[in-house]
Amino acid sequence: MHLTDWRAWQASATRTAHDSRVEITPTPRAEQVPAMLRRRLSSVGQACCTLLSALDPHANLPVIHASRHGDTTRILALLDAATQPDEALSPARFSLSVHNAILGLYSIVSQSHQPLEAVAACGDEFEAMMSEALGYLTERDEVIVLFSDIAAPDAFIHHGDYPAHASAVAMRLSRSTVPDIGSAELSASPVSPAASQITHTPNAPTPLEVIHWLEQAEHLPEATLTCRRQHWQLVAPHPAPDHD
Repeated sequence: MHLTDWRAWQASATRTAHDSRVEITPTPRAEQVPAMLRRRLSSVGQACCTLLSALDPHANLPVIHASRHGDTTRILALLDAATQPDEALSPARFSLSVHNAILGLYSIVSQSHQPLEAVAACGDEFEAMMSEALGYLTERDEVIVLFSDIAAPDAFIHHGDYPAHASAVAMRLSRSTVPDIGSAELSASPVSPAASQITHTPNAPTPLEVIHWLEQAEHLPEATLTCRRQHWQLVAPHPAPDHD
């Protein structure tokens, strides 16, 4: 398959210079979402809606959203409220704590009638998301994958594999090259058992690491992202031949 375009967001910079497709702000604002709905979204939710709108302004493509932890902060607040005898659980807050809440609001705002899928995979979200994308591309020409996560809440600051900062990255994928667009070839190869033992099997990548991989691919002929089970390679498009 091929990568035709991508966008990303980080709550804080992780390098001195970032690609222009990476927005760096702790408070993203999804201007395309009406204010009444926008205030219900977390910063990650607003960033995700902005990324999807940039890659697919007419909401014509299916979307696969992967997140390891979802909105843990909202879930912890609900659990805390459940322990208070005089505080009732809010149905609205609960509806926004489920794993497909962001895609649900996105579909309302964009009036999308395309398949929308939310994925969690115990740390293997990137590989699960890409596997799902390959399935979609057997029947469709394009699909969008969205990978997001939050920074660790205070209660989990020493637990779990959270990224250093809240972040999200979206990629528009196609099963073949798109005319007039320089698309990078995207492929995967298995991580050998021997290599896994030597490297002690790397942790699954977070959205921040995927963003770094995409930025590297802009300056290298080939960039590799190592996951637990697969190496993902991005190969830069060959320049068009000069017939002059």
